[in-house]
Amino acid sequence: MKTHALMLVGVAALALAGCGSKESVKATPEGTAPAPVAAPADAPVLAVSTVQGQSVNKAEAGLVTDMIRSELMALGRWRIIDRERMDEALKGQVLALAGVTSDSDAVHLGKLLNAKLIGLGTYGQLMGVNVVTFRIVDVETGLAINAGTAQGKDPAELRREIAKMVRSFSR
Repeated sequence: MKTHALMLVGVAALALAGCGSKESVKATPEGTAPAPVAAPADAPVLAVSTVQGQSVNKAEAGLVTDMIRSELMALGRWRIIDRERMDEALKGQVLALAGVTSDSDAVHLGKLLNAKLIGLGTYGQLMGVNVVTFRIVDVETGLAINAGTAQGKDPAELRREIAKMVRSFSR
């Protein structure tokens, strides 16, 4: 399990480059960090809540969240609110970033952050396979507009599957 966590940390570190900026990123060769490019000014604002870890440690769930953010940015369809801004906006609030699990909580968080959309999901392991579920919820309607699942036996496969899942999302 320790080796698995270390591998996940290594793969996630590659995904972190450019994470948290107001820029999107271009896809690059597998296993390398995407290069930043400017996001369209008219792209909807998307806040990404930390995915909920299910039978995994909080650090792994945070790294998976960063992988998802990076892949969302790579599409250039959304302007992603950075993690630091989200954390700052939630200081003193009843909602904790890691505690946002329901769509109604997500809508409330999105409104706090002045975002049109909010992304949330889960990360866990099922019979030795890493599983990520993720959805994007419209803050105004409370309806999920995109949803997907990614699974992989190792961190590299999971990262590839997260990229495929995110590419399947529409604006």
